[in-house]
Amino acid sequence: MKISVVENGGIEAHEAALNTHLNSVFGQDSTVNFNHEFVCAALIEDENQIIATGFAYSRLMSQGSRSFKAGIVGGIAVAPNKRGLGLAKVIVKELDKYLVSFGVTHSFLFAYEPDVYRSSGYSELVCPIHYYDIQQKNWNEFVYRGGMVKTYNVGHALSSQVIEFNGCVY
Repeated sequence: MKISVVENGGIEAHEAALNTHLNSVFGQDSTVNFNHEFVCAALIEDENQIIATGFAYSRLMSQGSRSFKAGIVGGIAVAPNKRGLGLAKVIVKELDKYLVSFGVTHSFLFAYEPDVYRSSGYSELVCPIHYYDIQQKNWNEFVYRGGMVKTYNVGHALSSQVIEFNGCVY
């Protein structure tokens, strides 16, 4: 198996293979969102085929009067026949390393199965977030079920105040 981290600027060469992988895991119409917040992708390949992915995005967020550089992890997808091998944990570890090197102090992810990410240092996000709801096409605020957070710098702990997410959830 080959593990690689592909930065923004080099990811387009992998776009078709990534979308094929995402569609096989999540269903039709699943695609990578390559926007200005995209930072990198972590890929695991076996026999020249993508078997696991994860994507990292970054933006400035705030809580109260404090602003911080945040990461958002999304698109963690492991091929059904490769689950149970710890590949999601490897993907998260690679994305975390990259986000820390990028200056991120907190990382967020929104999980279907939150327990999977606890062993990678993520904990339940208990404070509400103010974010843009893509499906409803409006701003919304609530505690996002399945929301998880990881603090990379313990001196920058989050409080219970609303987090201004400044955009959408991936």
